[in-house]
Amino acid sequence: MPATTLATPRTLKALARPADPVWAVCSAIAVVFIAIAAFLPLWRLELVAPQYPNGLYITAYGYEMTGDITEVNGLNHYVGLRPLEPDGVVELKLFPFGVAGVIAVLLFGAYRFQSRKTRALSVLAAASLPIVMLADLQFWLYTYGHDIDPHAALHLDPFTPKVLGNTRVLNFHSVTTVASGFWLMVAAAALLLAGPPVFRWLRSSWSNTGKVAATGAVVFAVAIAVGSPVIPGAGPSSAAAAESISDALARAAPGDTVRIKGGIHHEQLVIDKPVVLIGEDSPVIDARQAGDVVVIAAEGVTLRGFVIQGSGRGVSAEPAGIRVMAPGATIEDNVLRDVLYGIVLQETGSHTLRNNHVQSVLEFTQERRGNGIYLHNSYDNVLEGNIVKDTKDGILLLFADRNIIRDNTVTQVRYGIHFMYASSNTMTNNVFSHNVNGGVLMYSNGTIFRDNEFAYNRSLASGYGIMFKDVDDVEVSGNYIHHNRIGLALEGAPFTPGAFVKIDRNLVGYNQTAVGLFTTTDITFRENTFVGNLQQIDAVAGNIGQKNRWSEDGRGNYWDDYQGYDADGDGVGDLPYRYAGTYDALVEKNVALRAYDYTPARMALDMAARWFPVYRPEARAFDDHPLMAPTMTLGRSSDGPPSVVVFLVVTALAIVPLGGLMFVAGSARRRWAAC
Repeated sequence: MPATTLATPRTLKALARPADPVWAVCSAIAVVFIAIAAFLPLWRLELVAPQYPNGLYITAYGYEMTGDITEVNGLNHYVGLRPLEPDGVVELKLFPFGVAGVIAVLLFGAYRFQSRKTRALSVLAAASLPIVMLADLQFWLYTYGHDIDPHAALHLDPFTPKVLGNTRVLNFHSVTTVASGFWLMVAAAALLLAGPPVFRWLRSSWSNTGKVAATGAVVFAVAIAVGSPVIPGAGPSSAAAAESISDALARAAPGDTVRIKGGIHHEQLVIDKPVVLIGEDSPVIDARQAGDVVVIAAEGVTLRGFVIQGSGRGVSAEPAGIRVMAPGATIEDNVLRDVLYGIVLQETGSHTLRNNHVQSVLEFTQERRGNGIYLHNSYDNVLEGNIVKDTKDGILLLFADRNIIRDNTVTQVRYGIHFMYASSNTMTNNVFSHNVNGGVLMYSNGTIFRDNEFAYNRSLASGYGIMFKDVDDVEVSGNYIHHNRIGLALEGAPFTPGAFVKIDRNLVGYNQTAVGLFTTTDITFRENTFVGNLQQIDAVAGNIGQKNRWSEDGRGNYWDDYQGYDADGDGVGDLPYRYAGTYDALVEKNVALRAYDYTPARMALDMAARWFPVYRPEARAFDDHPLMAPTMTLGRSSDGPPSVVVFLVVTALAIVPLGGLMFVAGSARRRWAAC
């Protein structure tokens, strides 16, 4: 049989079918999008390090990488990561061919792909560019984060940088995002998927319903937009027609919900009845620098969704953005700015403070500002998810008992959190960074510090990650205490005979001094990781380090300068860890040498004593059971789902509504055709 007879009539008919102009136009536009995207940035990385506080930037195109590559390679060498070499990345060389292949498929399909199945090839070809790019980049980052030189100056555990999102490793923080070229590729795929059916749906809607229905839809939309402010039934629970928020509250009954639309309200507000006050579209309450902005004087009030600003400036009066003087308040999702004090809970309890942002008066010095969240003789409160910055103390608890403090972030303040005469408080999963001091606990008892981060608190005068002064019954566990001047500063801990202070399974790393001991007695240190510190222990009050317990139940701590061995392989060193402290011994004989505290001269003296043990002072601390491996690490970048999975889920969520729209359009068209 001749070869020409293989072409069936159906095949010839399909080949002779004219091209769909809508599909052809969508394909042509998609080709233009992809061609433009090929020359635009696809992905960006910002890296913040102590040496580069303003950040380093790398931009990835399909065919090259640009930016601060040399500087990033210098940091990578420090931690043992291999250098970035764009010329050796195969994907950058293959990208132009991939784009050309996709464009060829789209151009061919514009005239030859007539069925849904064949057109799906064009959609998949266009979608393959952004999807394959992210998947390949995530694989490359995984390989990059697991190829680490074990002999580098700074030890780094294998980790996985995120292709989208935040990654924090040691004192490096990176933020990765997709750029305009990536989104243009996504737009090309979306146009091929939804463009033709949406166009036909609109055309069918116009031809089947006509101008009358379209005009009616426009009139209905305008009526909704214009008439919404005067919808009847507002009553006492709506402030839409009120002259002020105070007027709306005056008309409300106890238990009502009062909704305030966006706008600026120049007033001082006193809430003297139990209501739920909700701001919609972030209405602003501005007291114009006159005393407290909002005072809650009734039990069970909820305040949500406002911007609160413009408190008084007089320091002696302690004016606040929100002052609570009655129990059981819920304060959430508010922004407080340009207020001397943020939220003050005054001699009441059982409050919930959630997801508020607090900032003091920026034109004032730190010492003149007020505290962000201030609990005075307040009890049984929950503080969670709040962000405090640029205040005096971030969170201050004075005579405040039985409070739960969790998931808060405090930066750029004097004391991140400050306890004074406070009992039975629990704080978990908080971050206190870049402050004068992280956490300060004074004259308090029964406090639990669990799973918090105290980092980059490095003032010259103090710079404590955590500081204890005359405290009892304190538990410190699971915390990340790093890059501070002094990680743990301990004095009078415990203060009362028979009380305890337990410091268990924390990471104390990369501080100038890990532990500063003053007049401590009977502290238990167990399963902590001491790594990267310039000095492990500073026993200011002589050999006080011996008065504490550095191991318990056969488990001590991990010290990165331990030089012993583990012959039986049980994970515990066979020789004790011994801290001598040559400098401390000399200071006991000549107090004037204290002038060299925390200076390179002191570090050099202790190092020389280890290398040339001509003078070997009495040991200040013994860990009889030192651990051979760290119990914690700063490499937490793999928490959460992989970013590629997140991207695919988001893409699926975007495609599902488009598919639903196509289905509805097809159903509507069939119904109109039947009419």
